[in-house]
Amino acid sequence: MKKIKILLLLLLTHTSINIAQAKKSTKLGKTTLKELKMSIYDKDSTAAAVVLYEHANVYLDPNNDYNTRTDYYYRIKIFNKSAFDLANISIDLYKKERLVDLKAITYNINDDSRIVKNNLMDKDVFTIENSESWKTKKFTLSKIKEGSVIEYKYSVLSPYLGLDDWTFQSEIPKIKSEFDAAVLGNYKYHVRLIGYLNLDKDNPSIKKKCVYIDGVGEGACIIYSYGMNNVPAFKKEEYMLSKKNYLARITFDLISYTDVRGDKTSYTTTWKKADKKLKAQFFNNQTSKKSFFRKNLPENLFSIENELKKAKEIYKFIQNHYTWNDKNWTNEDAKVKTAFNEKSGNVGEINVSLYNSLTAANINTNLVVLSTRNNGIPTKLHPVIYDYNYVIVKVNIDDKDYYLDATDKFLPFGLVPIRTLNGEARVINYEKEGNWTYLEPTINSNKNINSKLTLNAEGVFTGNLFIRKTGYYAQKQRKKLASLSKDSYLDEVESKHVDLEVEDYKVVSKDLIEKPITEVFKVKIFMNEDLGNTARINPFIFERINVNPFKLKERNYPVDFAHPFKSTFSLSLTIPKEYKVSKLPKNKAIALPNKGGTFIIKSEQKDNTINLYVSFSINRKTYTSEEYFALKEYFKQIIIAENSFILLEKNKV
Repeated sequence: MKKIKILLLLLLTHTSINIAQAKKSTKLGKTTLKELKMSIYDKDSTAAAVVLYEHANVYLDPNNDYNTRTDYYYRIKIFNKSAFDLANISIDLYKKERLVDLKAITYNINDDSRIVKNNLMDKDVFTIENSESWKTKKFTLSKIKEGSVIEYKYSVLSPYLGLDDWTFQSEIPKIKSEFDAAVLGNYKYHVRLIGYLNLDKDNPSIKKKCVYIDGVGEGACIIYSYGMNNVPAFKKEEYMLSKKNYLARITFDLISYTDVRGDKTSYTTTWKKADKKLKAQFFNNQTSKKSFFRKNLPENLFSIENELKKAKEIYKFIQNHYTWNDKNWTNEDAKVKTAFNEKSGNVGEINVSLYNSLTAANINTNLVVLSTRNNGIPTKLHPVIYDYNYVIVKVNIDDKDYYLDATDKFLPFGLVPIRTLNGEARVINYEKEGNWTYLEPTINSNKNINSKLTLNAEGVFTGNLFIRKTGYYAQKQRKKLASLSKDSYLDEVESKHVDLEVEDYKVVSKDLIEKPITEVFKVKIFMNEDLGNTARINPFIFERINVNPFKLKERNYPVDFAHPFKSTFSLSLTIPKEYKVSKLPKNKAIALPNKGGTFIIKSEQKDNTINLYVSFSINRKTYTSEEYFALKEYFKQIIIAENSFILLEKNKV
């Protein structure tokens, strides 16, 4: 959330707009007996709760030094226990913001169908100091039970310039959600509607002569009025970016502010100016420390003649020198020298250190700012630099671009973390205007499982299992192996496959992150019973999709896998000579439209050996909502196919 501090030099002698706007705020006491008797929400019978009405109203408050005042009102119906948490309210306040006029009521009905009210007491409101900049007011409404209606209102007084977003949609449905604001005409905003829903009320207007300023004259106001009715609950599902990209909301980007003297301050600008601001303010002037890193990195790194090898060795040094503190780019108070000496830092400190080190080695290097997958996709309409929460490094060697992030010790040169794969990123160029770039993996993420097993008459499989991983599969596996002892890891493997026993294990290229990682297992797998006259074996022992990740009837937002991937599984199974195969899994091929992915099963028998091959791929990062049903059916058919069995019969004597 962006807050912009401003001193309001306004001497308003006529405030009819504020009085009129204040009257729009919703008062308590709207709960009805009909609402209390509601047992379900007819438009979503599965809803655990429904917002009956919510409203925000923004205006300048003449009784509080013309601070921006936002009056909030909420009324929510609780249907079952799973929604009781909605009675726990948290209100975040930034620095000098104040919470005033808080009131809250829980409504129930007694046996005589009369309304019973329980009011929030002042002593039940708590303050938590989160940091120097943020604090949280918390309270919990009492006497909550199935059928309750909670109603509460409060106001936030803020000396800061800017309108907060208003989110119409949440994970419970809403019957009505409205936002109103009265803004002086010297505030200019760009208003955007985010998400896939349409407004039912969209009535911005201009009110002339709404204020009078001594020595300046009369001024106009902009009146914003937006609303949505019957807003469906947002349903989260696997493989999606931040829900902030899809929740229906109105966002206000401040363009400019003009003071009473006519001096104009712009808050949206050109990207060239934004790039300079990023260097001076957001990087805290930490991008000019190459002499420090030239002195403190090993001298032999700078004497490497091959430029690509030199860049790789510097990347490796920074990667292993630092431990990431799990904090993203905070865009304030970065201190790369301190971070270097402490061998720990946030994303900005580590990757700006990498930038300085590569620059000291005379390698063509730029910083790249982006928003992570869980932070939302930033607008490209104009620079909103507060949208960005992450920074990586780009180098160009022999006309080839490489993107680097030294926060992860298990990422090979040129592969950035999955969290950064969030559409376009902004390359910052201090000599000319920057440009946009689309981050894509440079290494394929493949998983290959090869097993060679022998089955005996006692129902025991013995043999070897080989697992080879590249790309993000390899990065994830190396990270896991580094966090566990060998015994703990093998215990985890055996816990996942309850009938499996690992007799021996080794790993190849564990520490060589530029290479694939390969694991070799010697295993026993128990069927828990002898084969008998007949036996049914599911051959998909190690790689199987059991659950369809796509369950919604309709999905209005894209499916985002982050990156393409592929896995293959091959099995060579030798069965006892006294048995014959009566049934094998059917050969099958399934394809997604537009070359989006393929699933293949091939099986064959040669003498007493069964060979099975399975290939599964997702060939694109993103699939549209129109492709959702094909993707859902694709996974459904894979699950059906992998429920196939090998049937064995004992030979007749």
